[in-house]
Amino acid sequence: MMWRSSITRGRPRLFAMHERFADMNVGQATARIEKTRPEAPGADATAKFLELFAAHHQRILSYIFTLLPNEQDAQDVFQKVSLVLWKKFDAFDQDGDFMAWACGVAYYEVRNFLRVSARNRLQFCDELMERLADERSEREQDADRRLEILRECIKELPEGERKLLMQAYGEGRPIRELAEKQGKAPQTLYNRLNLIRRKLFHRVQSALAD
Repeated sequence: MMWRSSITRGRPRLFAMHERFADMNVGQATARIEKTRPEAPGADATAKFLELFAAHHQRILSYIFTLLPNEQDAQDVFQKVSLVLWKKFDAFDQDGDFMAWACGVAYYEVRNFLRVSARNRLQFCDELMERLADERSEREQDADRRLEILRECIKELPEGERKLLMQAYGEGRPIRELAEKQGKAPQTLYNRLNLIRRKLFHRVQSALAD
């Protein structure tokens, strides 16, 4: 399977609300990315990456889970994919399809994970894996519906929780910076964000069930 590859540098906003990843440790991925942040990323490049990553983040998560049903494995690969996308953004064709490129990176990372994994578990053959990957477009309509419900659920959050979400994800501000300003430990904010995400997850699930 051929995918276009290309990428600019920035800090991704890890804003995932897909049901399969309700308990994913987004804080860990953010911390890892911040440790490898370039010293002087271009402001325009950073803004562009944040915009594209925010728009497609949920679908990338869903795509990875399609290929790796084990949640822990999917979480590990997602964190690796986030770092790869961020580091290689300067190779991305700005006129290209970000989702196609991101899924290409994810597809490669999943295949590499399966090859090197020594765990005693079910392994997908390449043919089945490609078939599952090709079904991505059929799942996007459902992802759009979930995203719309998510937006409505965010509006219903208490002001303090909405503000934290917007600062961390909407504005892309580092958790360490927010924690220092509030006089709290970074892990405290990471934990709070995870609790907010779980709350949103349950509300989205409830809305979908109605």
